[in-house]
Amino acid sequence: MNEYIGIILINIGILFNLVSCLGLVRLPDVYTRLQSSTKAVTMGSSLVLIGIAVFTGMFSVAAQSLLTILFIFVSAPTAAHAIARGAHSSGIRVERITAEGLIGRTIEYELLDVVRVGEKFKKDRFDHTLETCPIFEIEEPIDDEELLERVSKVLAPRLKMRPRELERMLLERENEATTALAPEVAFPHVIVEGQNMFEMLVVRAREGVRFSEEQSHVHAIFVLVGTQDQWHFYLRSMAALATMVREDDFLEQWKQAEDEEELHKILLERSRRRHLTD
Repeated sequence: MNEYIGIILINIGILFNLVSCLGLVRLPDVYTRLQSSTKAVTMGSSLVLIGIAVFTGMFSVAAQSLLTILFIFVSAPTAAHAIARGAHSSGIRVERITAEGLIGRTIEYELLDVVRVGEKFKKDRFDHTLETCPIFEIEEPIDDEELLERVSKVLAPRLKMRPRELERMLLERENEATTALAPEVAFPHVIVEGQNMFEMLVVRAREGVRFSEEQSHVHAIFVLVGTQDQWHFYLRSMAALATMVREDDFLEQWKQAEDEEELHKILLERSRRRHLTD
């Protein structure tokens, strides 16, 4: 009889461990994987050890199993806490705070605002620029000249310039050296005459923009135009954007975003994370 009970307990423990292994593969981030690798494994390993003790019926085996279970109960939560604390200190975030399809986008934005308020970071000028900068999408494949013609028509009125003049300056800057500085990301930029002016425009090209032979499918374009007296903010903005787009999952999220509102949300969320790592 003890053999059958022991075999049942061992099989149940193995099942818990298999579920834990599946969780390590399928769950999206380090925090949720810790739930699988600690709780499920603790239960599974404990059941296996109890099953072995019952199966053998030997006091020495039961004593060793009990000591091992106590060690697991002490070490598993301690290790999980250390890993989670290290991940948080390194700026690793939870992959999603809402399950897709369970709640509407409005609630998701409200939750994002709660996270921002809770972290008490102070927005800087770059954050406000991100909030107000225009974002538009290009559905068809185009080259850099056509792209700069389109963005000039949007930015020129803001800078009190003629679109043709701004387009010419952007093209001259592009001909000096390509501004596609990262895989599938470009930063067209130019200094214009005047004072106290800085504008940024963001483009998502679904089919890609051809900047050069090497950069023929650029999907994220950040256009920066400012006057000489804004040079320091100009450089700070470039550095902040470079920090935001260098993360491995940026382009994937950028391409999969549904619309301009979601693109804005991606940029604002990454700017928030930039503050956390400063």
